[in-house]
Amino acid sequence: MAFPRLLAWLLLSLATSACTQEQRSTQSPRESISLAGEWQVKLDPQNLGFDERWFASPISADVISLPNTTDLAGIGFKLNEESMSYPAEFVDSVWPGRGATQRLDESGHLVRDPMYVGKAWYQREIVVPKNWQAKLIQLQLERVMWQSQVWVDDTFVGSYDSLATPHEFELNSLSPGTHRLTICVDNGMIHDIGIIGHAYGPETQTRWNGILGDMELIATPLIRLSKLRVFPPANGKPLKAEVRIEGPSKELVKGKLVFKVWDETRSYLLGQRSIEVKIGGSNGDRKGGVIVLSLNMASQLLSWDEFTPNRYIFEATLRGRGIIDQLQTRFGIRELERKGRRILVNEQPIFLRGTLDCAVYPQTGHPPTSVREWQQNLQEIKNHGFNHVRFHTWCPPEAAFEAADRIGMYLCPETAFWVDNWTSEIGLKPKLLGGDDEITDYVRKEIGRISATYGNHPSFAFFCIGNEFGMDSDWETVQELVAEVKNYDPRHLYNGTTARKHVAADDFWVTHRTDQSVRGTGPPHTDWDHAAAIATTELPVISHETGQHPVFPDYPDLLPKFTGPLRPHNYQRLWNELKEAGLENQIADFEWASARFQMVQYKAEHEGMLRTPQLAGYQLLMLNDFTGQSEALVGILDPFLQSKGVVTKEELLQWNSPTVPLARFERYVWTSAETFQADLQVRHHGRRPLAPTAVTWSLSSSDHQFHVQKTISSDEIPLGGITPLGTISVPLDSITQATALTLKIEIANSSNQWKIWVYPPNSSANSADPADATDATDATDATENQIVITESWSPQIQQALADGGKVLLLAHGLKNSASKPTKFGSVYWSAGWWGDAFSHLGLLCQPNHPALAEFPNDGHSDWQWYDLCNNATTFKLENAPADFRPIVQLVPDFHHNQLLGQLIECKVGVGKLMICGYDLSTDLPNRHAARQLRRSLLKYMQNDSFEPQFELELTVLGQLLTAAN
Repeated sequence: MAFPRLLAWLLLSLATSACTQEQRSTQSPRESISLAGEWQVKLDPQNLGFDERWFASPISADVISLPNTTDLAGIGFKLNEESMSYPAEFVDSVWPGRGATQRLDESGHLVRDPMYVGKAWYQREIVVPKNWQAKLIQLQLERVMWQSQVWVDDTFVGSYDSLATPHEFELNSLSPGTHRLTICVDNGMIHDIGIIGHAYGPETQTRWNGILGDMELIATPLIRLSKLRVFPPANGKPLKAEVRIEGPSKELVKGKLVFKVWDETRSYLLGQRSIEVKIGGSNGDRKGGVIVLSLNMASQLLSWDEFTPNRYIFEATLRGRGIIDQLQTRFGIRELERKGRRILVNEQPIFLRGTLDCAVYPQTGHPPTSVREWQQNLQEIKNHGFNHVRFHTWCPPEAAFEAADRIGMYLCPETAFWVDNWTSEIGLKPKLLGGDDEITDYVRKEIGRISATYGNHPSFAFFCIGNEFGMDSDWETVQELVAEVKNYDPRHLYNGTTARKHVAADDFWVTHRTDQSVRGTGPPHTDWDHAAAIATTELPVISHETGQHPVFPDYPDLLPKFTGPLRPHNYQRLWNELKEAGLENQIADFEWASARFQMVQYKAEHEGMLRTPQLAGYQLLMLNDFTGQSEALVGILDPFLQSKGVVTKEELLQWNSPTVPLARFERYVWTSAETFQADLQVRHHGRRPLAPTAVTWSLSSSDHQFHVQKTISSDEIPLGGITPLGTISVPLDSITQATALTLKIEIANSSNQWKIWVYPPNSSANSADPADATDATDATDATENQIVITESWSPQIQQALADGGKVLLLAHGLKNSASKPTKFGSVYWSAGWWGDAFSHLGLLCQPNHPALAEFPNDGHSDWQWYDLCNNATTFKLENAPADFRPIVQLVPDFHHNQLLGQLIECKVGVGKLMICGYDLSTDLPNRHAARQLRRSLLKYMQNDSFEPQFELELTVLGQLLTAAN
């Protein structure tokens, strides 16, 4: 790997001095001039600038205030809102099964207005101070997409092409006075890596043009220090630092290097030592040497981790005849290692509770560059229980690492590379890793630049080269890249790629499956885990991109928040389609029910991982909404990291915290003839072990008519694993009617809870029990309660309705164009990719509807519905009256706005009809929820409250209920 060669090594030991107060004794000889302010900018869509030598004379064009982007400045090709297109070529991303769209509001992502992809020339005058004459001058541009080329006056300086690190240029022979500085920024495809990733592409961050973050000229001495790296103690080794001395000189350079370690406030000097250095002369070419030193002072320094983010300042000062320079960096004492299937921080096992950052920053179209903004964002993430962020196919700027250092957060940056097998076959068709030497070289350089630039930050804990490399990639190249960076910088743990496969050099494996799945909501109980999947690998496994269930968007609340250059035209189109479907008045209910069901699924999925002893963690996709890839609104928070007003932070913290009480039980649904049993556990990865304490558990109904509460004494709860708390056993025989109970566990300051449902047992001996009524195939076989129960829509049933009868039509299994079997779980990722008119986000009903009086529910999907909804028949009610709503409705996916029902009541002339898409006939003695819902429906239909409000015409019912040939 093309990392800097170590030209000279001086190894020495520094005795640690006593902690003494000392004020800063040296003032940095470095100076800087900010280049923020007004610049001339000229777009170059026809690539004329080089041939016409725009750099050689003043540019007369638009004015832009940098740092900025052309999008934010309103410069570029304006969007035609009628045709939803630009007056210039726009290359959009292409996904499997979904080709390029003609209209941008159908593209599945936010729409730039304005848009520009190509070369843009930025120019201004700079004034070099007289006292800079004998100094080296560097131009630094913190973040540029993608390539920058620089001229001073009409002299070409160089080019830079990083998406992840600052662009740096040496302005070696710059004389004092006024100069013309020209920067050509090209945000076109510099290296063919595709456009589906988040460092470069239209889905989230966009392909903005401009210059962001710090823009400055920096003057340094001719003989200077560079590349200061600090290596915290690891495996008993001392603190080590490395600094490079470089610069042109024909003479022998003699000087003194002074090393100091300060506390972060610079109030106390913790260690100091000076050494003599000699670097040989040359013919004036730049040369250098690397000084490496060890400090046996680790015992004096407090460690850095998610709970105690302590940091220190390491300072290196070079003094000699006519020479003075100084560098300093903050660092933390953070030892990171892999031990078997575990990841240890400072010798303690950690569990990574991660979320992804996919560069969703719709207010600006680019990520923030200030520490204030990053601290606000990362603190919000931490407040929701997370201790880890994976940056999917991009690397954040310096401010993100600084903010994470301060608050205690483990970060995992990546390069921009994401080429899967399918990616290489559609759209721009980039080559798999290893298939193009130029691309491999670019990825190698980005790895090196990321590590060299941000490596001192203790929050920089993990590094993954990229996302989901195709299985046909050159895995020897992946192995080589991982091995090289590990050798260069052992401060982090490394992974070649997520999901697909691992290589020998990997320290951990982010994947959705080993030889078995390591994610998913699992079966309808809590007595399961992923231990078998973890046992098939020796690597620490982090579950890849968990969650991924959308929430229906609250358009009136969400759309006004988009005040930047990324416009929600796609959301507006979907909202208009909802209005046309006559469902706009249900937006709030749809959001509420889908968000509640999302939390049901996320809780079940992540607790399955928490119950897995040797799992190293998970990475949720994601805490906030993903705005691209066909509007995958899978976040608990909205795209702006703001609450959707449904799920509380406290609910998330129940299962997404350092300490999580857990319960293993075999079912969510019980009968009152049974005894509920559960094994109680706690997973603890806190700051320290939990002292012996009392564990309180309770099982109770909401009205406390049933309430059992007890306390268990626990021994000390150790760090880093799962501790059993005991088994509980509760007879349910005192419950006489269908009841929802809540199991709650409290330990120290942590609590968690689960719902279970208890129903009366099967009562087949009681012929009066409506749950045991016999099905009929014609109207003459009505039950004694005068309710006809049938499984087919027939002339006899229609006649029974015409005669004023009551009919329960059990339509489970019906197949026609207006019906389809659906599952319990909601849409995965986005129905805009692979959904249809029956795609759903969970059920919605009125909990107090009399038809459900004997079937306790909260109005949204939960585990008591699992058996009923899995393979239920769902009806598409296209021709129902405008205000018609089913008793049990499905929340439609917002890409397919349909009125969907699974339990429907209506008038048919003078008759009354109940249509049920659930299986209420098969194996009822053992299917407690089905038996109970049947009992509730028949009881409702027997009394006078069965008065459907709306009538459905026979033609509509015929289309809905007639089986296809």
